[in-house]
Amino acid sequence: MSDSEEEVGSSSKKMTRRDWDDPCWDHHFGMDDSSAGGPYTTRGRTDAVWKTLQAYGFKKSEDKKKAFDGLVPTACFEHFVRENVKKVGKILEDGQIEGNTVSELAKRIRSSHQIKYLEEPVQKAIDDEDDMELVTHALSTEDIRRDGSNDDKESGYYTDLFYSFCREAVEQSTCTWHCRVCKGCKDWRDWHCKGCNTCKYGSSIPCDKCNAKEYASWRRNCGW
Repeated sequence: MSDSEEEVGSSSKKMTRRDWDDPCWDHHFGMDDSSAGGPYTTRGRTDAVWKTLQAYGFKKSEDKKKAFDGLVPTACFEHFVRENVKKVGKILEDGQIEGNTVSELAKRIRSSHQIKYLEEPVQKAIDDEDDMELVTHALSTEDIRRDGSNDDKESGYYTDLFYSFCREAVEQSTCTWHCRVCKGCKDWRDWHCKGCNTCKYGSSIPCDKCNAKEYASWRRNCGW
């Protein structure tokens, strides 16, 4: 029995009281598939997919132990790429995606309300940033940022922003994540259940299908 549970009642008939308010307790009872929020593997990364990824600044590694040299694309972007390379006429000669070229994405990112919320020096740095540099970071797992140089640390800036093709907008990586299995961007409170293989709402709510008993206990505790 975990520290978040306690037995109550007589010795002949004991019941378990769960501490649903404990943030350190596994409310999903081992059913949370955290790998669903990770980037794609090399499986399915065809030459056509690679050409488009490279057109947006992602570099193929010569080291067989890793796929990329440097930044890694988000699952959201790579899903968008994999879907578009299958469509006739969507990929331009240089590998970029029609309607979502580097210059078009850079303009869309800079005009986002999310950027307007940043401090003025960061806004200016993003405005002055090279289009390719800005877009590659916005489509990567590292978010929009720039590391300061050894001589000028203040030239760097950091954000938690990335571009979501699912929502066609700049999103916060601390609030939004992409489920590779369900193929869509999700709210931070959503989680992917490996039992029924679907995303569920509620960072502290058990799966109603795979953990029906615990789900019922949660509902009683919340007064539902």
